[in-house]
Amino acid sequence: MIGGTLFHAGLRLTPRAMTPASKVMATGGRTIRPLASAYQDALADWKAKYGVPDARKPAVVDKEQEQKVVHAVRSAVNPTRIALSEHMTQRAARNIFNNIDLIVSDMAGTVVEEGGIVYETLQRVMNEDGLNVPDEAMHPWHGAKKEAVIEHFALQAGTKSGDLEAQIVRISDNFLKAIEEAYFKEDSSVRLIDPNLEAWMRNLQAAGVKVALDTGYPARIQEGLVKKLGFDHVVDGYISAYQVKEGRPFPYMIHQLMERLGIENVRRVAKVGDSVRDIEEGHNAGCGLVIGVTSGADTAEALLAAGADIIADVITDLPVPQKKMVPRIRGLPDLS
Repeated sequence: MIGGTLFHAGLRLTPRAMTPASKVMATGGRTIRPLASAYQDALADWKAKYGVPDARKPAVVDKEQEQKVVHAVRSAVNPTRIALSEHMTQRAARNIFNNIDLIVSDMAGTVVEEGGIVYETLQRVMNEDGLNVPDEAMHPWHGAKKEAVIEHFALQAGTKSGDLEAQIVRISDNFLKAIEEAYFKEDSSVRLIDPNLEAWMRNLQAAGVKVALDTGYPARIQEGLVKKLGFDHVVDGYISAYQVKEGRPFPYMIHQLMERLGIENVRRVAKVGDSVRDIEEGHNAGCGLVIGVTSGADTAEALLAAGADIIADVITDLPVPQKKMVPRIRGLPDLS
C-alpha cells in the first residue's frame, strides 16, 4: 500500500509490450502496472469494507446535501450583533475623513434647526392658492427645489399649461415673503443644529478638510441664514439650487462647489444630509463618502435604503481627523 492506495508491483514493461490497457505508472523510481481483474475485484471489496470510494463507479451525490453545502459556502456570514461603547465607536470611525478634502453639507435639518418651517410654509402658501396639498404628500419633496414642488402640485391640481408659470411665480413670491418673516423675525427659533457646530467645522478645517453648504433654499434665503447664523465667518463656500440648472438629486451643486474650491477628485468629497435626496445627490455626484443624519427629514432606515454609507444622529457626531493632513503634491497644469 503506497500513500493509502493499494498497488500491485510487477516487472518493468518494455515500450513494445505496452498496450493502452497496461500503461506504466512511475512512482518513486519504481515501475508499477495496473492491477489484474482478480486484484481489481479484491480491491473493490477492500474499498467497500473500509468505505473508500471506488473509482470505477460514478459517485452518488446527495443533491440535497450538495445544495446545503453550496448554500453554506455562498451565503454571507451573518454578522454578530454587537453594541459598541461611545469610546469604541469613536475609535472605529475616527479615520473616515482621512481621505476627504471637502465636506458638502445640506442646511435645513443638517446644520440648521428650523423645526420644519420651510415645508410647513410652502404647503400653506400652496393651499392658500388653491392647490389643496395634504400633509403626507409633502414628505417625499424634502430637499427639492421649491419651484419643482409647486409645479408638481399645480399640475396635479389641473392647472392649465398657459397658467402654470404665473401660478409658480405667484406662489414662490408668497413663499419667500412668508419664510423670510418666519426665519428672520426677532423671536425666530431658527438656530444651529448643535451649539458645537462652529467648533466642529473649524477643527475639520484645521485638519485640512474644507466645509461647504448646499441647499434647496432660494439664494436670498440661503444668504440670509448664512449671515444670521454666522456661517459666513466659518464655511469655505456655499451654493443654492437656484444657482445651477437643477437642484437635488442632480449633482450640479456639488460639482460647482468643487470647481469653486479647487477640489480635483470627487472621490475625496463627502456629502452629508438628512433627506433621501441628499443621499441620491451624493451618489449621483460620485462622492467617495455619503453620510445620512437623522436630525431632520428622513429615518435611518430610509437613508440606508437610499445608499448612505454612514448614519449619525447629528453631524457633529462625525469624528474629526486627529492629525493634520499633508497636502498632496499636484502635477504641473496640462497645457496641451
